[in-house]
Amino acid sequence: MSLTHEAVVACRSCGVPVTVVVADSLNAERHPELKARLLDGTLHRFQCAQCGADLVIDKQLLYFDHARGHFFFCFPRPRIAELAACLAEVREVHDKAFGAEAPPEIQALGKHMMLRVCFGLDQLRDKVIADDARLSDLVLEELKCEVLGSRDDLRALSVIALWLVRVTPDALEFVTEGPDGVRTPPVTVTRALYDELAARGHAAILAARPALVRGPHVSMLGLVLEP
Repeated sequence: MSLTHEAVVACRSCGVPVTVVVADSLNAERHPELKARLLDGTLHRFQCAQCGADLVIDKQLLYFDHARGHFFFCFPRPRIAELAACLAEVREVHDKAFGAEAPPEIQALGKHMMLRVCFGLDQLRDKVIADDARLSDLVLEELKCEVLGSRDDLRALSVIALWLVRVTPDALEFVTEGPDGVRTPPVTVTRALYDELAARGHAAILAARPALVRGPHVSMLGLVLEP
């Protein structure tokens, strides 16, 4: 099931306390309305009744979808600086849920789950949309690297991340993120470019850019963690 709780947070603009309901876990099958809010960008986004400012809650969340085989851990974005500790935490939770002490049928289920570690809701949404569209997240992350490396306009805007928001038969649509989380103009990439990269194969992509994968964290953001 999905687990939620009520919390009181101070508005960052006016300081007034705001009561919100946030999710600690999200079962996409049982609560599709919460998945819909994740996909449309309204999950954990609120408005202060006093001043009208947007409030975005960046918190830890477990996303689970049995039908799609998703077992995604989402940490607050700043914790990417503690990647090793987050990976260890996730492995411990995963092993308790699906490891040797679990019933055989649960262990079997765990072998078919796609385990991923995400940082921030943008990355979680990106993973869900990609896998729902049957895209490889490794190929997608390589695509982002190549787009950012080839677009002078994105470099001029200091774009640091691309987040998938829509997949059509002909294109992949991304929102972009600049310094301090500021949104910059959206980017559309042809599906043909994704297919061209996919044809290279995972082994070739990893050989050229191994830092895209750090355990269950598959992301171009891993490149910034390189020494």
